[in-house]
Amino acid sequence: MKVLCGIDWAEDHHDGALVGADGGLVAKRRIGDSTTGFAELTTMLADAGDNADDPIPVAIATPRGLLVSALRQTGRRV
Repeated sequence: MKVLCGIDWAEDHHDGALVGADGGLVAKRRIGDSTTGFAELTTMLADAGDNADDPIPVAIATPRGLLVSALRQTGRRV
């Protein structure tokens, strides 16, 4: 099943949701704006089938910031 990730960005936390091709919610989580939060996000992505050969694309409410930079470093489309 193809999964997409959407992230609602905020100053001190971010709300992420994974949605399947059928529009159904796969997972959701609030993460902190920290390395721990990024690790929680990448774990959530991996649990949904994310891998280096087929990374889950991420849509986020801002084009800048550390979270965006970190996601781009993983090789995924942001």
